[in-house]
Amino acid sequence: MPWQRVYTLNVDDLGSAVSRRFNVPRKINEISATDARSAAGEGAGAGLLDAIHLNGAISDLPENVTFSTTQYAQRLATQDHWYLRFCSDLLTSPVVFVGTQLDEPPLWQHVAIRQGPGGRQMKELRHRSYLVTPCLDRAKQALLAQFNVVWLPMTAEELVGNVFRPLEPAVTVGLRFLSEQSNAAKDRGPVKLREVSQLATGANGPTEFLLGQEPTWSDIQSNRAITRQVDQSISENVRNALGKIDELPGIIVLTGTAGSGKSASLRRACLRIAAEGVRVAWIDRETDLSPGQIRAAMREPDPPRVLAIDDVDLYGGEAAPLLRDLAVRGKGPLLVVAIRSGRVDRFLNPVVLEGVPTSELTMPHLSDRDIGALVDLLQRENRLGILTGKPREEQERAFREQAGRQLLVALYQATTGEKFEEKAFGELEGLQPDGQLAYSVITVSSSFRFGLSQDEILIACSDWTNTALNEVKGLIRRHIVVERSDGSIWARHRVIGEIIRDELAKRGLLLRPVTGLARVAAAKTSERLPRSARPWRMVRTFINHDFLRRAIGDEQARNMYGGLETLLSSDYHFWLQRGSLEVELDSLALAEHYLATALSLAPDDYHVLTEWAYLMFRKAIIDPGIDAPELVKSATESLENLMHRAGDPYPYHVLGSQGLAWARRALTNSLEKERYLRRLIGKVEEGCKKHPREADLGELHEDLRKEYLRIAVSR
Repeated sequence: MPWQRVYTLNVDDLGSAVSRRFNVPRKINEISATDARSAAGEGAGAGLLDAIHLNGAISDLPENVTFSTTQYAQRLATQDHWYLRFCSDLLTSPVVFVGTQLDEPPLWQHVAIRQGPGGRQMKELRHRSYLVTPCLDRAKQALLAQFNVVWLPMTAEELVGNVFRPLEPAVTVGLRFLSEQSNAAKDRGPVKLREVSQLATGANGPTEFLLGQEPTWSDIQSNRAITRQVDQSISENVRNALGKIDELPGIIVLTGTAGSGKSASLRRACLRIAAEGVRVAWIDRETDLSPGQIRAAMREPDPPRVLAIDDVDLYGGEAAPLLRDLAVRGKGPLLVVAIRSGRVDRFLNPVVLEGVPTSELTMPHLSDRDIGALVDLLQRENRLGILTGKPREEQERAFREQAGRQLLVALYQATTGEKFEEKAFGELEGLQPDGQLAYSVITVSSSFRFGLSQDEILIACSDWTNTALNEVKGLIRRHIVVERSDGSIWARHRVIGEIIRDELAKRGLLLRPVTGLARVAAAKTSERLPRSARPWRMVRTFINHDFLRRAIGDEQARNMYGGLETLLSSDYHFWLQRGSLEVELDSLALAEHYLATALSLAPDDYHVLTEWAYLMFRKAIIDPGIDAPELVKSATESLENLMHRAGDPYPYHVLGSQGLAWARRALTNSLEKERYLRRLIGKVEEGCKKHPREADLGELHEDLRKEYLRIAVSR
């Protein structure tokens, strides 16, 4: 059968036996939920059928199975990423239960999450499921009916004969479809970038762009987004760059504050150039491609002449090297990228981009002409709000006076009369508690450029009820959140997500959303997935120790790491972040244990080695005993080696700051201190040259110079 997935409570090797005995249309990938090394197959659902043994497999005997009463109790007390997936599948997919009366405690615990509809006003949004068993008492029948589970009074053999065999034509179609999917995945070859000519073909239906939703291609094509004065300048710069014959086209950087209209203007420029017959590739936060895949796609014969990247900082420290590699290859494509003004210095390092023609265009505030066009548009679309019927002069004045004429903020404040931040957070406060949690999860995730599927929202909320499903559907129906064409659910605009995230942090309410999102990420990871895949990127985002300290506090971060340990015990990055937190708190025994685990899992990882050197410094500084100089020497040499391995300022920060602390704490001989500080100053100067926009490095360099000069003063 073309099953989506198979779960079993049996400790057996049935899948392997079937594969040996029969020529099955899909290879069976047996997974043990008790073995961290087991992983979902690549292309599962197409070429593979995942069969998950929730209580372990034959190969896990005798210790690593769930069989005895105490083992059941221990298993249910901890998180398990396959049980988390099982929970979401139970709620979001139709399920056929065969060979059970649903008496098993673990299974019943997870069936019980399909609780009743939740009241008369709730729609039944759960798929109907079926229980196949010859006998079932009336009480159990009534109970299961509450969970939308229908009893089929038959044996498994009768199910095959009476239900499955008549479905053989549909089964054949389903298996053929999955086979074609699998073959297409194998034959796909190199990743193809999406081109604007293909993307801008959607229906020009209504959207909520004028009420704060992020722009779509149809918003530009249908003129729901006004043509601004700056748009002409952007298009002219693109044409001039493409017209260069003997020079590299280079990079055009479009900068602006949050909500200033960068995305809309970038899309308009791309549409104009594409309409002139130029092939334009498009990348944004919905494009799940790694820098390596982008490089490979642009190395293909006849690549697009223009590559546009919206929010180029989504590639973090790899953004500048990626742009340089693309720009200098051959004649190079023209790169047109958008980034927030405050992030240019951090992510587009001029040293890395040296020699690449780069021009920066800044999004201006709304001009008087822009405001006039915007008022006309809002009037046409019946979106003037409280400005409806007011004199034209008053309407335009409202936009001129709102938030320095920033597009998104002006749209909100001028048409509602409320402050943008208050309105954004007011939407959250106006929801019921269940809706608040779901909305918090969606907005926090969107603020980090991750859309969520319906089942991921349920996992993050730890709520697998029909009530939760109705809450999510209600948010979509009322346009509080947006469901994209691929089924992913987002905040209307990332700025809204950031406002709500920051306000939740101020009020100490980020713990549940962040913990839930980390749980989602952990549940979706597997060792077979590339580290650039979305689940791993989510893990890196939501378990980052710096972020957790700011968002939920030190003790809550410790508790969260403890709760995720069973899900991420084989991931070196988890132990790196957990150890890094303890280093910051000077809990060095714990830090050493966690970082040693990370080091054993990834002995050559750049970040692990950097943090290990940081730990050695802290040990020496806190206890400057007989072994301390050797620790400092080892840490210093390690950091100096790491400085040449990657374009990251962090080793310079660690060496400079911890070296300064060591000099103050332990170096009493002025000559020895002078030599050591001179060495540190030289290294930090080198870092400043490589990373000229790193203000912290500049301040650190000044602190080192002052300490060095104090030696002469004391003499």
